Amino acid sequence: MGQRKVIPDVQTFNILGDTLCKEGMLIEAKEVFDVMIQRGIEPDTVTYSSLIDGYCLQSKIDDAIKAFNMMLERGCSPDVFSYNILINGYCKSKRIDEAMHLFHDMSNKGMVPDVVIYSTLIGGLCRVERPQAALELFPKMRACGQHPNPRTYAILLDGLFKNKNFVEAMDCLKRWKTKIWTAIL
Repeated sequence: MGQRKVIPDVQTFNILGDTLCKEGMLIEAKEVFDVMIQRGIEPDTVTYSSLIDGYCLQSKIDDAIKAFNMMLERGCSPDVFSYNILINGYCKSKRIDEAMHLFHDMSNKGMVPDVVIYSTLIGGLCRVERPQAALELFPKMRACGQHPNPRTYAILLDGLFKNKNFVEAMDCLKRWKTKIWTAIL
């Protein structure tokens, strides 16, 4: 690009950085990030989200948190997608209390968690053997205007069965049967 006098912009760097992160090449992705800053191109929400996701994919949650905090320090506002990446990273690392803290933090900032975030938290709560807390998210989810989708139902049912809450799982399945089939069709 340099030889052709084409100057890369933030989108160009984002594509390169995101691809490197998805390939697990975090050192190279961080170098791209650093080159952006050196060239005076300010990283945006997509840049930081890609970096956070890359760290989470490698189970480097502490590095993901550092990238998230750097995002905030540099005045870049995370979006719902950014929050979900980090919440998902926390859940996969079984750090559910930190995921819930981040969830409440985003809500306190006026952001409305989407069905993906609720589904992620439901799965995380089940993963740490707190299926009752996962069940309690359903009415809160609806109260915020978010409706469970078939994936949400599947995550909760899977969690209930894996936690040996067979009666509760069957009761939920009976109650939701119509809603699940309506959502699927």
